[in-house]
Amino acid sequence: MIFSRLKFTPLTLVIAICITYALAMFLGLVRYDVGLNPTAQGIYTLVLAAVFFISDLIFRKILNNAKWIWLIETAFIILTVAMILIFKEI
Repeated sequence: MIFSRLKFTPLTLVIAICITYALAMFLGLVRYDVGLNPTAQGIYTLVLAAVFFISDLIFRKILNNAKWIWLIETAFIILTVAMILIFKEI
């Protein structure tokens, strides 16, 4: 079966969440009061999903062990969220 060759990693979950959030932004399902409009937030979220996708491909190419992929990608997600929160406060 074709799905048996697919690998599920933490970044694939984050990519799916980013695409779903961007779609909700474009459809107007998310309300906003202050800040960027939903279209710009949706575009930035899709760019972030593209960066995560490329990172996922790189991690899969470099690391062959699924345990290390999960560990490294989870650390990458935590560091990325921390950087986003730090830059948001500045």
